Amino acid sequence: MECQLGDLPEAGRELTPTDRASRSLQKVVGFFTRGTGKVLRDPHILLRKAREVSGRAPQVAPATAPLPALGLREGERVRVRPWAEIETTFDRDERTGGLGWMPLQKEFCGGTYKVARKVDRFFDERTRRMLKVKDVVLLDGVHCVPAKNIPYDYAGCQRMCLLFWKEAWLERVTDGDGSSRE
Repeated sequence: MECQLGDLPEAGRELTPTDRASRSLQKVVGFFTRGTGKVLRDPHILLRKAREVSGRAPQVAPATAPLPALGLREGERVRVRPWAEIETTFDRDERTGGLGWMPLQKEFCGGTYKVARKVDRFFDERTRRMLKVKDVVLLDGVHCVPAKNIPYDYAGCQRMCLLFWKEAWLERVTDGDGSSRE
């Protein structure tokens, strides 16, 4: 049996010119909004970009030591670390171990959840290949449900995909710790 996601494009229809124009405008606004936010968080970003363009090697801040893998298992309770801690795990491309962070994941920071499943491999719809990953879990009841008016490509998507979580973004919770959103 094939995964239905590979055939999903055949079930859809082309966007109207109005839909495409609206999406394009949202992307442009989002580009400037995200860029402004990055510059406000890190004013030195403009200096680093200028150095990159001029060919001079940028000064890269030393990477923080990666957090050890937790070895999580299905059913364990975890807390999503605060945003400030998660952000320190990112590389230059805002990824941790190759896995990107979606801005809507911030709303789950500080929440306590159960591990639904450990992910060792997944099917990549774009390449139609099975790929391996390390130290990644899915959390019970945590879905991607983006609003229609956000400035990202996935605005208004209704698939409710499970979000992938690096163990470095989580901390194990013992009984009696913190509040739960389960």
